[in-house]
Parts: sequence; C-alpha cells; structure tokens
Amino acid sequence: MKKWCSNLPIIAICGKPNVGKSTLFNRIAGRMQAIVLDKSGITRDRYETLVNYKDKQFILVDTGGIVDEWRDSITGKVQQQVQKALESADIILMVTNGREELTALDFDVRDFVIKLNKPTFLIANKIDDDKHTINIADLYQLGLGDPIPISSLHGRGLNILLDTLYNLLPEQNNEIQTDTANENQIKIAIIGKPNVGKSSLINALLDNERVIVDETPGTTRDAIDIPFNWKGNDYILIDTAGMRRKAHLREAVEFYSVHRTLKSIRRSDIVLVLIEATEGITDQDKKIIGYAIEQGVGIIIGFSKWDLVPNKKEYAFILQQQIERDLPHLGYIPTVYLSVIQNKQKYVTELFKTINIVQKNRLFRISTSEFNHFITELKTTHPAPTKGGKRAKIYYGSQVSIKPTKFLLSVNQSRLFHFSYLRFIENSIREKYNFVGVPIKIQLQEGEK
Repeated sequence: MKKWCSNLPIIAICGKPNVGKSTLFNRIAGRMQAIVLDKSGITRDRYETLVNYKDKQFILVDTGGIVDEWRDSITGKVQQQVQKALESADIILMVTNGREELTALDFDVRDFVIKLNKPTFLIANKIDDDKHTINIADLYQLGLGDPIPISSLHGRGLNILLDTLYNLLPEQNNEIQTDTANENQIKIAIIGKPNVGKSSLINALLDNERVIVDETPGTTRDAIDIPFNWKGNDYILIDTAGMRRKAHLREAVEFYSVHRTLKSIRRSDIVLVLIEATEGITDQDKKIIGYAIEQGVGIIIGFSKWDLVPNKKEYAFILQQQIERDLPHLGYIPTVYLSVIQNKQKYVTELFKTINIVQKNRLFRISTSEFNHFITELKTTHPAPTKGGKRAKIYYGSQVSIKPTKFLLSVNQSRLFHFSYLRFIENSIREKYNFVGVPIKIQLQEGEK
C-alpha cells in the first residue's frame, strides 16, 4: 500500500482534553475540518490534513485528549491512537491552556512526550490578549523551553508558530502537492447506520488499526479521509459517523457528526452504503440510499458481516428479492458482500472491481448526435403519451453533465410528461448504455422545435 505524501514531515498536536487542539488544527488547516465543541473527549480518531505554508508542506495530525485513566474501552483506544500519531510524528506540538494553572495531567503529558525524544514545541493556547500572557510563566516548569503564546480561536500568534515550524522543516524541492492533485483519486464515502462495520472495513483494507472500532454505537464522530492504493489505483477512503434517525440525535456532537457524514456524501465520487446482512434493508437504510441518489454520486450497496450468514447463496437470493420488492426503481445499484473475517481478499477484490466499474460509468458521456439518434428511435418505437388530447413531444436532447449524470430534454410542455414516461426514458437509457451504479437525472426544458 502506498502512503499519501509519505515524503512529507508530520506534525502532531497533542495535549490533555479541552485545551483547544482541534481549534488549532482547524486554524492551521485554514478550514473547519475537525469537530469542535466546548466538551472534552470530542476528538477520538486521528485526523490528518495536508498544509501548505510558504514554499513548504507538512502533514498536520489532530489527536484525542490524553487522559490519566481509562474509563471505558473507547478511551483506551483513543489513547492508543494518540500514541501511534506521536510515534509517527517528526515534530510534536504540546498544547496547554495558557489561562489555567498546570495540573498533574499536564506533567503526565510532558513525561509521555519527552520519552519520544522528538522536537517538541510548548503551545500556550487561549492567550487572547496581552493581559493573559502573564499566566504563561508557570509553563516553564514543564521544561520544554519557551512557550509560544497563541489564540487558536482568533489566530493570534499563529504566524509566529508557523514561522518557527517553517524554520525547522527541511528544504523541499518537490512540487507542491494538493489534496486534489491527483484527479484520478476516487473518493469513496463509507456510510450507513451505526455499528454496521464501517470502521472495521477501513481497518481491514489498510491492514492497520487506523480508526477506532468499538461495539459502542456512535464511536466514530468525524469524517476521516484516508489515502489508499489498490493495485496501482489511488483512492480516498472516507470513514463516517453512523447515520441515526433525527429523532435519535440527542447530543450536539451527534448532530455535527451526521452533518459531516452528509457533507462527505456530497464531496465523494462513490458511496458504499453498508447494511448489516443479517438485518436486511431497513427504512433508515432506504433514507440513506435516497440521500445519496439526490446528490448524484455513484452508489454501491455492501452487505457487511457476511461471515455471520449461514446459507450464503440462499440468503443472497432473499436480499436481492427484498431489493426488487422494496426498491424496484433502484435495480441499477450493484451489490457486494463483505466480511473482514472470512475470505477477505476475495470480497475486497470484488468490491474494488465494482468501484472501478461504477467510476467508469460516472465519467461516461454520450455525444449529442448519438443521444438524439437514440431519442428519435425511442419516439418512433414508444411515442410519448397524450394528456387532454395533447401529445407530449421531445424536440431534442443532450447529456449536459457528468458528476452528476444529467440529461436535458427540450420539450413542448413539461406538464404533459408523466413521471412514468420519464422513468421509461431513464430505463431505456440504462438498457442501451452502461450506467450501473450511477443515478440519472432527466431535466425538461420547454422550447421551440
């Protein structure tokens, strides 16, 4: 597996909970990426982003808060993720609350960082004005050199911090890379209800415990972009929070988590909707699929935890029957079966084979002349219906866009076209051309012949 920007230095942010690590991460990244709330323990997984500063680049990593006791299994896994992030980092930013007195936990974090023997900068955060700078004198007790006073919320002192880091970074002769430098990267958002195996699938693909997996619903809170290479092709895997029904969203963090998932769907090329095989397709699954269709992204349905199914061939037939019965107009969406325990290589190979097919279909464009020839044949063999004695007429048409795939038909009167005839046109397009996994939008425009 090829690692994204593997030649770039890594700068990791760490500290105890609620000192402003994610706010600093967002400020340096230049955009709102990590969820920030006035509550400890929001960040769980490692969050990485590519940062450009002057003529140098680095990978910035946000981490969860370091704690002195593990209250539950998730807390322990967060600490393991923090350790992995700091061990792989080239430079560490230890963030403290510059307005508060040092605590025993600050010294614990200091001890942990010192053992790694890496360049470490002590950040005094929340210094919003000069009157608060007097509070940072206590930070010298940590023995990490001069604290750098900043306000990550307002950007105060950020240039000093970045210039300090810039001077420490090695010279870079390589061309500037960007998150979108490789247009061939396929962004795959893995979505679904809580606890259907999204993070487990990510870890299985990476052969690494990259994201936290736990039986507790809502373990994943943010959308995490993870570069991945499969047989020479580059992908971005997007791990997302489980999508609950609105009525079940009780905390602010759950609301923001779902918001990030919806945003991830919109910016993805393909969504893999994971459905726990033994549960079948639920009403919430249908809503998730419907939202993805509205965004015009490629769609694949993945039945997860396939190893729990005893009679696989018979059960696969039952699931396909359910799709045909409950989602009759979505027969173009391909299905795959997934297990991270049994025959993993076989299922992963089939998954990426399907992903590549769907991506090819998303980029397919029909020429205007060919499409109008198709429309002419369609009008001859299946004339449009009449309404109130007036016949619906299609003058001409064209494929006006990919991503999403959209067709524009110039017609006499839009009101004459019943949705069933538009569905017939869509099905005819699919029958003649290969748009497996791709939603099609047909727009009518009234015009003259």
